[in-house]
Amino acid sequence: MDKNKNIIEIASIATPCTFEENDLIKKILIKNNFEINFFNENNVSIKESQNHHFASIDAHQRFLNFQKAVENIDSKIIWCNRGGYGSADILPYLYKMPKPQNKKILIGFSDIVSIATFVQQNWGWKVVCAPMLSQILKNKVSIQSQQIIFDLIHGKIHELNYDLKLLKGVPSLVESEIVGGCVSVLAGNYATKNQINWRNKILFLEDEGEDGERLERYFTQIAFMINEKKSQPQAILLGNFLEGNDFGNPQSQKISLAIQKFCDKINNITIWQETSNSLGHSFNQKPLILGIKSKILTNGKISQKINLSFFSKKLKIK
Repeated sequence: MDKNKNIIEIASIATPCTFEENDLIKKILIKNNFEINFFNENNVSIKESQNHHFASIDAHQRFLNFQKAVENIDSKIIWCNRGGYGSADILPYLYKMPKPQNKKILIGFSDIVSIATFVQQNWGWKVVCAPMLSQILKNKVSIQSQQIIFDLIHGKIHELNYDLKLLKGVPSLVESEIVGGCVSVLAGNYATKNQINWRNKILFLEDEGEDGERLERYFTQIAFMINEKKSQPQAILLGNFLEGNDFGNPQSQKISLAIQKFCDKINNITIWQETSNSLGHSFNQKPLILGIKSKILTNGKISQKINLSFFSKKLKIK
């Protein structure tokens, strides 16, 4: 194994990929100068594509795939091959698992937010919201998006910057960790042990395929939780909500109305929105790192500085 190459652990914990798709994913990673581990691959892959998105693989087999990736002392990066549905099925197993000594970086978003929230809050891991491997395989994200995440992992990018638009509040310097992700997935974890803790954090919210009316329900729930429980984030950062999925295309006018209603319901918190619609579900998706100190500047920019050793293979032992 080449000591100069980062090792990518492929995690298949939600909707499964086919054997053929996983083989092609491995070729892409090798082409981009990565080493690969894929534990329990035969038990978390399917022969033919499904006509639904449910997680059809036994949850314990998916957990074993993730557990072995977590426990491998030679790697630092776990990259999910697909989102979809069902990653929360492995949470009961994770809660029984001893906290690992090795801190790793999880790459994934969408349905993976359930696991991202767990590893952030319980294990102190960092999470990169970035395209899943199957999206890269199927060109569901742009070539530029693919190159950015590869460059980031290879240590060629030392700072992420995005322009923001002020939606509510008075601009002020905010410095905190970012938490959050896909709104509908976060909602599925409310009132459980895995409920997200956004107190004094920057709360990041995005989603896909949700019409304004459904999105407004999620926003109303979040507003109630923030205002009634006094568990307030330092700021709210909105990503992309405009791109569709297999179930329909949201109307931008209704999305804008839902966001405005959300702003009206939130008290004493500054709300920003990223201007290029590239954070979250987007063809032009760009990475956002959860769990590192990030700054929202008064001039309407968000900045994340990345330590040179962030993606290196040297593991931080705790």
